[in-house]
Amino acid sequence: MLSQLPEQADPRRLCEQGKRYEGRVALQDLARLAPLLASTEGEAAFTLAFDHDETNRPRVRGTVRAELQLCCQRCLQSMPLVVDAAFQLSPVSGPEEAERLPAEYEPLLLDERLLHPMDLVEDELILAIPPAPRHSVADCGVDMADYRQEPAPEAPQRKENPFAALRMLKRDSED
Repeated sequence: MLSQLPEQADPRRLCEQGKRYEGRVALQDLARLAPLLASTEGEAAFTLAFDHDETNRPRVRGTVRAELQLCCQRCLQSMPLVVDAAFQLSPVSGPEEAERLPAEYEPLLLDERLLHPMDLVEDELILAIPPAPRHSVADCGVDMADYRQEPAPEAPQRKENPFAALRMLKRDSED
């Protein structure tokens, strides 16, 4: 149903109309996500439902499912990250309105009246990526034991006075 997803839309109007979209998008078509991936092969499945809650607040409910190939920051090899995210947004016009939202909603700040619905899917995939993706220690090609530092040798008991050399110079100049 990706062909039915509008390129741009007014989310409040979509909520009034009770629109629902579901489909798949190729990961290579998501321009902001692609540079973060080790491979852009594959696709993401998504649903977007625009409606109103019990208090007549506009909301966007969605899910995104994908398997992303990331670069492990420990061994620099490809690693899979399974994303199965659900989100609930409410369109807001500014920060004051966003602060008044109930805790179960994330604000969807509308700088302009229109938004790109596919950006919502891409945003959720980007948010699912950890800051430094790493395999589990058991699955990683790097043995962390190779990088553990040995304890520093004990410092000598008697410390030499750093000013002893100056004392010697002073004696030499007095002679």
